[in-house]
Amino acid sequence: MRKSAVYLLIASLVLLAAGCSYHLMGSVGLLPSTVKTIAVLPFQRRIPVLQLDQRVTEAVTREVARRMKVRVQSSRRGADAILTGAITAYHVVPISFNEAGRANRYRVTMAARVKLVDTAGKVLYKSDAYHFREIYARSSGAAGYINEEVVAYDIVAADFARALVASILEGGEGGR
Repeated sequence: MRKSAVYLLIASLVLLAAGCSYHLMGSVGLLPSTVKTIAVLPFQRRIPVLQLDQRVTEAVTREVARRMKVRVQSSRRGADAILTGAITAYHVVPISFNEAGRANRYRVTMAARVKLVDTAGKVLYKSDAYHFREIYARSSGAAGYINEEVVAYDIVAADFARALVASILEGGEGGR
């Protein structure tokens, strides 16, 4: 018993020491210190889904302001960097059904082209095929059978924005 406590203590110290060189995801970005203002331009809609582009633009704007600690605006004028995007695909597929045969869980997949450039044209982040995938459950109450599309767009847009901004801050590509 005493040996296992010593091993546990040593393992904890090793993990603690190893953790000192890491940072929390998204807490340290690759943005140059000169970027104080980012223009988030409206995402273009390359799909036949109305409102999704607006919801994504709003969600990305909120998330950039929250996570990147920069001023966010919708105009290029006076911005240090410009974020542009286009939603290129959006698919919703039912993956499970309730006893009545109605879908109650869905897989949502969205793809986008996204680019963040500074005013000199230097690319700070780029993904020509950013992919976002998530599984969502549909509410089972009586109101659950009313059209929930607009609410779903808000939820998907917020989750997409969180994943995208994390990818930008980590310097990654592709999405989840």
